Amino acid sequence: MTPRTLLRGLAPHGPCLALLALATPSALHAQNEDDALRIVSAQPEGTARSLGLGGAFGALGADPGALWINPAGMALYATSEFSATPALEVNDARATLLGLGTSNTDQRAHFSNLAMVLHTTSDKSRWKSRSFGVVFDRTASHHWERTARGEHLPSTLLQPFVDEANGTRFDELESAYPFTADLAWQTFAIDTLAGDPMAYGIYGGGSGLGPTRQDHTISTAGANTNTAFHYSAGLDDRLFIGGALGVLGSRYERLTKHDETMLAATDSLDRFTYEERLVMRGSGVDLKFGVLGRVGDHLRIGAAVHSPSYFWMTDAYSTTMTTRFRAGDSYSYDSPDGSFQYRVQGPWRALLSVAAIVGRRGAISADYEYCDQRSTRLRRANALSDSYDFALENRTIGQVVRGVHAVRVGTEWRLGPAFLRGGFAHWTDPFTAGDLRHGEGRTRYSLGGGFRGARLSFDLALACDRSTGGYSLYDPALLEPVREERIAYRALFTVAFRP
Repeated sequence: MTPRTLLRGLAPHGPCLALLALATPSALHAQNEDDALRIVSAQPEGTARSLGLGGAFGALGADPGALWINPAGMALYATSEFSATPALEVNDARATLLGLGTSNTDQRAHFSNLAMVLHTTSDKSRWKSRSFGVVFDRTASHHWERTARGEHLPSTLLQPFVDEANGTRFDELESAYPFTADLAWQTFAIDTLAGDPMAYGIYGGGSGLGPTRQDHTISTAGANTNTAFHYSAGLDDRLFIGGALGVLGSRYERLTKHDETMLAATDSLDRFTYEERLVMRGSGVDLKFGVLGRVGDHLRIGAAVHSPSYFWMTDAYSTTMTTRFRAGDSYSYDSPDGSFQYRVQGPWRALLSVAAIVGRRGAISADYEYCDQRSTRLRRANALSDSYDFALENRTIGQVVRGVHAVRVGTEWRLGPAFLRGGFAHWTDPFTAGDLRHGEGRTRYSLGGGFRGARLSFDLALACDRSTGGYSLYDPALLEPVREERIAYRALFTVAFRP
């Protein structure tokens, strides 16, 4: 059917009752702390060997999975090596809204790690061991299918649109709120109150407070990657130093679909669907420096520092709204295509590592990592031409985000040419305890094994990561937030060749 822009003035609008303005929603496409944290966060899978130890590989070295933690460990290589790590991920998201649970699963095959390490030795210098090369890491996965469902809910997404529109003339909504309230106006979901062109209510919706049936689906895809060029060297086979320059990539695609049915027979609106489409792409750089030392023959201690990551991002977004009325009429309206460019600066990271070496039989390794996510910042794409300074968003980051601690522990034992591995890791939640997104953090359990020959080695690892948190379908003052449990299963297989 024809949207309101063409019907305006041709047909009378039914009377609507005024609604209480419960809250004012923020812009649905504004860059915020969720976007910033997703862009700069990194928890690499690495190789099957490093994942088998829970990622606790900072003091062990001689594996591509160690580079992201401490590049000095790459100097422990005794020969050149080429390796590839294909992976399979299964991501399970379980949501609960007012006691009703739903579950969705997404699967994806990809390459977790690709590495080329070139090793040289010298008898004419105390710096006997040198390694350099390039390592590709997949540092975060965004492939999730998430659904929250509610029955007989006492609110509606239309209420935030009403609150947003109130105080703005109907003929100015298109310029003021082209991605949100204007779509509800254009499709007759909300209407002006009789005699007041700046006051709104839900079209023919009685009190407008429900009950409603709501299905909210978030489909996401993409990943963060780091292609690192590294160099490391060993002094007298006791002290090792290394550095890496990372070329970063970030891709995130999201389709959010909110489908709502009005259950009261007196509501003239039967149902509506609101969709948001967002594509975020960017690239960046970071630096890593590390040092690693042997203390006797059975202990290694390492430390590393990671510079802030710097990203240059471009977002493209649009929205669509479709309504259907009990009388049979239906309407659909698309927003304009929006785009925005900006920069993101991540936090510094500090890492400490220790490993106990039990001769040629095995090792026990542990890493500790800290980064203060409160220092994450959104920046203008061009300070000379862009006027928006993200001051509000950056203040919000400082208030709702906190420092993140991570502990990783793993062990590896040799049985002839075969190896057995196990690991554990935990990352604290980045959101403060009072924030609705706060959860239990992320916990990992992993197992692995492998075979190492003179030229070839094969490794397999299985890992399970679990995290919890929350999110809101719309204004949390209107509807209780969704509680969510995410479980990510990983299977990695690494084949390495040493010429």
